[in-house]
Amino acid sequence: MFLSDPALRRIAAETNDVHREHLWRHDTAALDPHGDLARLLHKITLRFNDNTATLDKALARLVEQTEAAQRQLAAHADLHTPSHAQALTDVLAASERHAALAETLVNAYRAWRNHHRSGDGDERYVLLQPGDPSYGVATLRRHAPDAWLVLPDPEAANAFDVPYPCRVVGEVCQTDDGWAPVACTNPEHRDTQPAITYHLPTCNDLPAACRSLLRWWHLRHSAAWANRTPAQLTPAEAAGLSA
Repeated sequence: MFLSDPALRRIAAETNDVHREHLWRHDTAALDPHGDLARLLHKITLRFNDNTATLDKALARLVEQTEAAQRQLAAHADLHTPSHAQALTDVLAASERHAALAETLVNAYRAWRNHHRSGDGDERYVLLQPGDPSYGVATLRRHAPDAWLVLPDPEAANAFDVPYPCRVVGEVCQTDDGWAPVACTNPEHRDTQPAITYHLPTCNDLPAACRSLLRWWHLRHSAAWANRTPAQLTPAEAAGLSA
Protein backbone atom coordinates (compact mmCIF):
# COMPACT_ATOMS: atom_id res chain seq x y z
CA MET A 1 0.00 0.00 0.00
CA PHE A 2 1.40 3.38 -1.04
CA LEU A 3 0.24 5.45 1.96
CA SER A 4 1.01 2.93 4.70
CA ASP A 5 2.68 5.58 6.87
CA PRO A 6 0.02 7.18 9.11
CA ALA A 7 1.50 10.69 8.93
CA LEU A 8 1.74 10.64 5.14
CA ARG A 9 -1.82 9.31 4.96
CA ARG A 10 -3.15 12.08 7.23
CA ILE A 11 -1.31 14.75 5.23
CA ALA A 12 -2.70 13.35 1.98
CA ALA A 13 -6.25 13.34 3.36
CA GLU A 14 -5.99 16.97 4.47
CA THR A 15 -3.95 18.51 1.65
CA ASN A 16 -4.11 16.00 -1.27
CA ASP A 17 -0.30 16.07 -1.33
CA VAL A 18 1.09 12.55 -1.73
CA HIS A 19 4.66 11.61 -0.81
CA ARG A 20 6.47 8.28 -0.76
CA GLU A 21 8.60 9.29 2.22
CA HIS A 22 9.13 11.98 4.84
CA LEU A 23 10.77 14.43 2.45
CA TRP A 24 11.33 16.97 5.22
CA ARG A 25 13.97 14.68 6.75
CA HIS A 26 16.33 15.83 4.00
CA ASP A 27 16.03 19.42 5.25
CA THR A 28 16.61 18.78 8.95
CA ALA A 29 20.35 19.53 8.74
CA ALA A 30 19.80 23.04 7.37
CA LEU A 31 20.77 25.76 9.84
CA ASP A 32 18.07 28.21 8.80
CA PRO A 33 14.35 28.76 9.42
CA HIS A 34 13.51 26.12 6.81
CA GLY A 35 15.60 23.61 8.73
CA ASP A 36 13.85 24.60 11.94
CA LEU A 37 10.49 23.85 10.32
CA ALA A 38 11.76 20.51 9.01
CA ARG A 39 13.06 19.45 12.44
CA LEU A 40 9.79 20.46 14.09
CA LEU A 41 7.77 18.58 11.48
CA HIS A 42 9.98 15.51 11.86
CA LYS A 43 9.41 15.43 15.64
CA ILE A 44 5.65 15.86 15.24
CA THR A 45 5.58 13.12 12.59
CA LEU A 46 7.23 10.64 14.95
CA ARG A 47 4.85 11.54 17.79
CA PHE A 48 1.82 11.26 15.50
CA ASN A 49 2.87 7.85 14.22
CA ASP A 50 3.63 6.58 17.72
CA ASN A 51 0.26 7.73 19.01
CA THR A 52 -1.49 6.19 15.99
CA ALA A 53 0.02 2.83 16.94
CA THR A 54 -1.08 3.35 20.57
CA LEU A 55 -4.62 4.22 19.48
CA ASP A 56 -4.76 1.18 17.21
CA LYS A 57 -3.75 -1.12 20.05
CA ALA A 58 -6.23 0.49 22.44
CA LEU A 59 -9.04 0.03 19.93
CA ALA A 60 -8.03 -3.60 19.39
CA ARG A 61 -8.15 -4.26 23.15
CA LEU A 62 -11.57 -2.63 23.42
CA VAL A 63 -12.90 -4.69 20.51
CA GLU A 64 -11.51 -7.88 22.03
CA GLN A 65 -13.10 -7.16 25.40
CA THR A 66 -16.40 -6.20 23.80
CA GLU A 67 -16.53 -9.42 21.81
CA ALA A 68 -15.72 -11.42 24.97
CA ALA A 69 -18.54 -9.62 26.79
CA GLN A 70 -20.96 -10.46 23.97
CA ARG A 71 -20.01 -14.13 24.19
CA GLN A 72 -20.46 -14.06 27.96
CA LEU A 73 -23.86 -12.43 27.66
CA ALA A 74 -25.00 -14.94 25.05
CA ALA A 75 -23.77 -17.92 27.10
CA HIS A 76 -24.88 -16.93 30.61
CA ALA A 77 -27.20 -13.94 30.22
CA ASP A 78 -24.81 -12.17 32.57
CA LEU A 79 -22.13 -9.55 32.16
CA HIS A 80 -18.97 -8.71 34.10
CA THR A 81 -16.80 -6.04 32.47
CA PRO A 82 -14.42 -4.70 35.12
CA SER A 83 -11.72 -3.88 32.54
CA HIS A 84 -13.98 -2.14 30.03
CA ALA A 85 -13.78 1.22 31.77
CA GLN A 86 -9.98 1.33 31.55
CA ALA A 87 -9.97 0.15 27.94
CA LEU A 88 -12.48 2.84 27.00
CA THR A 89 -10.48 5.46 28.90
CA ASP A 90 -7.34 4.45 27.01
CA VAL A 91 -9.16 4.80 23.68
CA LEU A 92 -10.57 8.22 24.54
CA ALA A 93 -7.20 9.52 25.77
CA ALA A 94 -5.34 8.29 22.69
CA SER A 95 -8.10 9.63 20.44
CA GLU A 96 -7.85 13.11 21.96
CA ARG A 97 -4.08 13.09 21.50
CA HIS A 98 -4.55 11.86 17.94
CA ALA A 99 -6.82 14.78 17.05
CA ALA A 100 -4.46 17.34 18.57
CA LEU A 101 -1.37 15.83 16.95
CA ALA A 102 -3.12 15.56 13.58
CA GLU A 103 -3.92 19.27 13.56
CA THR A 104 -0.36 20.14 14.60
CA LEU A 105 1.08 17.77 11.99
CA VAL A 106 -0.88 19.28 9.11
CA ASN A 107 -0.13 22.87 10.21
CA ALA A 108 3.58 22.11 10.50
CA TYR A 109 3.56 20.37 7.12
CA ARG A 110 1.88 23.34 5.42
CA ALA A 111 4.44 25.69 6.95
CA TRP A 112 7.31 23.49 5.74
CA ARG A 113 5.77 23.07 2.28
CA ASN A 114 5.42 26.84 1.83
CA HIS A 115 9.21 27.06 1.95
CA HIS A 116 10.07 23.75 0.28
CA ARG A 117 11.99 24.02 -2.96
CA SER A 118 10.94 21.37 -5.46
CA GLY A 119 10.69 20.99 -9.22
CA ASP A 120 8.02 19.35 -11.34
CA GLY A 121 10.05 16.22 -12.07
CA ASP A 122 9.08 13.33 -14.30
CA GLU A 123 7.09 11.45 -11.66
CA ARG A 124 4.18 12.64 -9.56
CA TYR A 125 1.55 11.10 -7.31
CA VAL A 126 -2.19 11.72 -7.31
CA LEU A 127 -4.77 10.88 -4.69
CA LEU A 128 -7.47 9.27 -6.80
CA GLN A 129 -10.29 10.59 -4.65
CA PRO A 130 -9.32 13.98 -3.18
CA GLY A 131 -9.61 13.94 0.59
CA ASP A 132 -9.98 10.15 0.80
CA PRO A 133 -6.80 8.01 0.72
CA SER A 134 -8.84 4.79 0.86
CA TYR A 135 -9.27 4.99 -2.94
CA GLY A 136 -5.52 4.72 -3.36
CA VAL A 137 -2.85 6.59 -5.29
CA ALA A 138 -1.91 6.80 -8.95
CA THR A 139 1.73 7.19 -9.91
CA LEU A 140 2.14 9.39 -13.00
CA ARG A 141 5.27 9.06 -15.13
CA ARG A 142 5.96 11.65 -17.78
CA HIS A 143 5.61 10.17 -21.25
CA ALA A 144 5.64 13.41 -23.23
CA PRO A 145 5.71 17.12 -22.28
CA ASP A 146 1.94 17.12 -21.54
CA ALA A 147 1.27 13.38 -21.22
CA TRP A 148 1.67 11.01 -18.27
CA LEU A 149 1.44 7.24 -17.92
CA VAL A 150 -0.84 6.18 -15.04
CA LEU A 151 -0.06 3.30 -12.66
CA PRO A 152 -2.47 2.57 -9.76
CA ASP A 153 -1.08 1.30 -6.47
CA PRO A 154 -2.51 -1.95 -5.00
CA GLU A 155 -4.99 -0.03 -2.83
CA ALA A 156 -6.34 1.78 -5.90
CA ALA A 157 -6.55 -1.43 -7.93
CA ASN A 158 -8.52 -3.03 -5.11
CA ALA A 159 -10.80 -0.01 -4.60
CA PHE A 160 -11.73 0.10 -8.29
CA ASP A 161 -11.63 -3.68 -8.71
CA VAL A 162 -9.18 -3.79 -11.60
CA PRO A 163 -6.46 -6.45 -12.13
CA TYR A 164 -3.62 -4.02 -12.77
CA PRO A 165 -1.82 -3.04 -9.53
CA CYS A 166 1.41 -1.14 -10.20
CA ARG A 167 0.92 -1.52 -13.97
CA VAL A 168 0.16 0.99 -16.70
CA VAL A 169 -3.58 1.46 -17.18
CA GLY A 170 -3.33 4.29 -19.69
CA GLU A 171 -2.22 7.80 -20.37
CA VAL A 172 -3.60 11.21 -19.44
CA CYS A 173 -2.90 14.19 -21.66
CA GLN A 174 -3.41 17.82 -20.72
CA THR A 175 -5.36 19.73 -23.37
CA ASP A 176 -7.06 23.09 -23.67
CA ASP A 177 -10.34 21.39 -22.68
CA GLY A 178 -9.02 19.49 -19.67
CA TRP A 179 -7.41 16.08 -19.18
CA ALA A 180 -7.94 13.46 -21.90
CA PRO A 181 -7.56 9.84 -20.70
CA VAL A 182 -6.54 7.07 -23.09
CA ALA A 183 -6.89 3.55 -21.71
CA CYS A 184 -4.16 1.11 -22.73
CA THR A 185 -1.82 -1.30 -20.98
CA ASN A 186 1.11 -0.34 -23.18
CA PRO A 187 1.63 3.14 -24.68
CA GLU A 188 2.98 1.55 -27.87
CA HIS A 189 -0.46 0.08 -28.50
CA ARG A 190 -1.66 3.52 -29.64
CA ASP A 191 0.37 3.00 -32.82
CA THR A 192 0.72 -0.78 -33.07
CA GLN A 193 -2.67 -2.04 -31.81
CA PRO A 194 -5.18 0.83 -31.85
CA ALA A 195 -8.08 -1.65 -31.52
CA ILE A 196 -7.14 -2.22 -27.86
CA THR A 197 -6.59 1.48 -27.15
CA TYR A 198 -9.63 3.32 -25.81
CA HIS A 199 -10.10 7.10 -25.93
CA LEU A 200 -12.31 8.18 -23.02
CA PRO A 201 -14.25 11.43 -22.47
CA THR A 202 -12.17 14.45 -21.43
CA CYS A 203 -12.25 15.21 -17.70
CA ASN A 204 -12.11 18.53 -15.87
CA ASP A 205 -9.22 17.60 -13.59
CA LEU A 206 -6.36 15.15 -13.26
CA PRO A 207 -7.76 12.87 -10.50
CA ALA A 208 -11.01 12.47 -12.46
CA ALA A 209 -9.05 11.47 -15.58
CA CYS A 210 -7.15 8.83 -13.59
CA ARG A 211 -10.38 7.52 -12.05
CA SER A 212 -11.87 7.33 -15.54
CA LEU A 213 -9.13 4.95 -16.65
CA LEU A 214 -9.73 2.65 -13.69
CA ARG A 215 -13.49 2.72 -14.13
CA TRP A 216 -13.08 1.84 -17.79
CA TRP A 217 -10.94 -1.20 -16.98
CA HIS A 218 -13.44 -2.27 -14.34
CA LEU A 219 -16.17 -2.13 -16.98
CA ARG A 220 -13.89 -3.76 -19.56
CA HIS A 221 -13.41 -6.79 -17.33
CA SER A 222 -17.08 -7.09 -16.34
CA ALA A 223 -20.00 -8.86 -17.99
CA ALA A 224 -21.52 -5.45 -18.78
CA TRP A 225 -18.77 -4.61 -21.30
CA ALA A 226 -20.32 -6.64 -24.15
CA ASN A 227 -17.36 -5.90 -26.42
CA ARG A 228 -18.25 -2.21 -26.72
CA THR A 229 -16.01 0.82 -27.34
CA PRO A 230 -16.29 3.97 -25.21
CA ALA A 231 -18.30 5.60 -28.01
CA GLN A 232 -20.90 2.84 -27.69
CA LEU A 233 -21.54 3.30 -23.98
CA THR A 234 -24.86 4.67 -22.78
CA PRO A 235 -24.86 8.36 -21.74
CA ALA A 236 -25.10 7.31 -18.10
CA GLU A 237 -22.15 4.91 -18.44
CA ALA A 238 -20.05 7.54 -20.21
CA ALA A 239 -20.85 10.11 -17.53
CA GLY A 240 -20.04 7.59 -14.82
CA LEU A 241 -16.50 7.14 -16.12
CA SER A 242 -15.53 10.71 -15.26
CA ALA A 243 -17.59 11.06 -12.08
